[in-house]
Amino acid sequence: MGGETQASYRFKIVICGDWAVGKSSLVRRFATGTFSHSYITTLAINLVVKEVYIDGAHVTLSLWDTGGQERFQFLRQKYYQGADGVVFAFDLTRLESFNHIEERWLPEVNRAIERYTPALWGTKADLVDQRVVETSSGEELASRFGAEFYETSALSGQNVEAAFHGLAQLVIKKSTDTP
Repeated sequence: MGGETQASYRFKIVICGDWAVGKSSLVRRFATGTFSHSYITTLAINLVVKEVYIDGAHVTLSLWDTGGQERFQFLRQKYYQGADGVVFAFDLTRLESFNHIEERWLPEVNRAIERYTPALWGTKADLVDQRVVETSSGEELASRFGAEFYETSALSGQNVEAAFHGLAQLVIKKSTDTP
C-alpha cells in the first residue's frame, strides 16, 4: 500500500423543510442506523458528522439539520452559508410541505447562497395509504431546480443511504469539475 493516496473530502450539507417532515429522523437513520418514534422539535439547528466512503474516497459530511419553524428563519440564513449541498425535504403525506419547497424553502436558501448542489427528498414513503404527493410531482419539481429526487423513509430505511450517498457523489463531482 506504499505511496497510495486516497481522496478525502469534507462537505457541509444542510437539510431544510417544514417542521415535522422527518429531517431529524433522516439524519438519525443515516448517521446511526436507528429510528425513534418520539418527536422532538429541532431548536434552530442540530449538527451531526458522518464519515462515509464513496467511490473509494473518504468523505466527511457535516449534516446541518435545521429547525423548520418560521421563528428560526433568521438563524437559518446564517446556517446555509458555506453549504455544499442542500436537501429540501417534504412529507409525502402533507401537500403543504411539498408546496412550501418552491414557495418558502428555495427562495430562502437562494437568498443566502448562490452555488450549491440541491436535492429534493420526499419523506415518510412507508405511509403508502396516507400519501398525497405523487412521485411524478416530486420528479417534476426536482427537475425544475436541477435536483435529484428520492422518496425516503427513516422508519424503514428506504432510500436513506442512497439519497445521502447520491448527494455526496454529486457534490464531489461538482467540487472536482473545473469551472
